[in-house]
Amino acid sequence: FTSPHPAAFTDDVIEAMAQTPTVMPQLHMPLQSGSDRVLRAMRRSYRSDRFLGILERVRAAIPHAAITTDVIVGFPGETEEDFAETLRVVEASRFSSAFTFQYSPRPGTPAADLPDQLPKAVVQERYERLVELQER
Repeated sequence: FTSPHPAAFTDDVIEAMAQTPTVMPQLHMPLQSGSDRVLRAMRRSYRSDRFLGILERVRAAIPHAAITTDVIVGFPGETEEDFAETLRVVEASRFSSAFTFQYSPRPGTPAADLPDQLPKAVVQERYERLVELQER
């Protein structure tokens, strides 16, 4: 249970992890995007404020927790404002590390047919900015 969906990460789960000495204090919390608009487009059931609230509660209960994440940049329709929200949430999250991916269409997936696919150069530039932020 070290890579839970944010919906499953309740206060009782956090408390159990904090009180169980045999549980490694490492969590993988997949953010995907810091933009609520993009999260809705991705059909994610959580939003950035809820995600940040979970991290705050984890750090209060397990101060030494190492928290990692996944982030996708360049999802169809992602605006510069959406990307700025992702940067803001990543910075606020203080992840130990982030697995950062460039969106690319996969045949047969709903996202592959979405309008507003971003140019590769835009996706690459955003990817580089996000990696630079995370490496600080």
